[in-house]
Amino acid sequence: MTTVAQGSYKGDALERMQSFLPQAEFIHDDSAVKGDVEAVIKAWKLDDFGQLTLDLRGTEFQKSVWQALLKIPKGKLVTYGDVANDIDRPKAYRAVGTAVGENPLSLIIPCHRVVQASGALGNYGWGLPVKEKLLELEKAI
Repeated sequence: MTTVAQGSYKGDALERMQSFLPQAEFIHDDSAVKGDVEAVIKAWKLDDFGQLTLDLRGTEFQKSVWQALLKIPKGKLVTYGDVANDIDRPKAYRAVGTAVGENPLSLIIPCHRVVQASGALGNYGWGLPVKEKLLELEKAI
């Protein structure tokens, strides 16, 4: 049985990773990833992911959006239009929204810091309650 977070629209973590890496074999081994998880949590708390090696796979447009997201500091919110402007594609805010939604590394690449122009939080692949909690922890809301 698959567990999906309340409000999630992208499925559970394993399903998402399998969709991003369809050729990979996934093995559940908590001890094997413990150090990686600790490094990600530490980097998130410090808002410094510079020590992590990322293997981003996507279109050039998606990668440009994800690179822009990496520049959003903890505690700050930006709109999809802001991101579109940051990548010099001011009319592409809808495409930016799609690229944000396809982000494969949601905590590391802080797509939760992007909101609608109205100020509404919008969607989040892991569910709106998770986005709200992350922003609360980051003191953005």
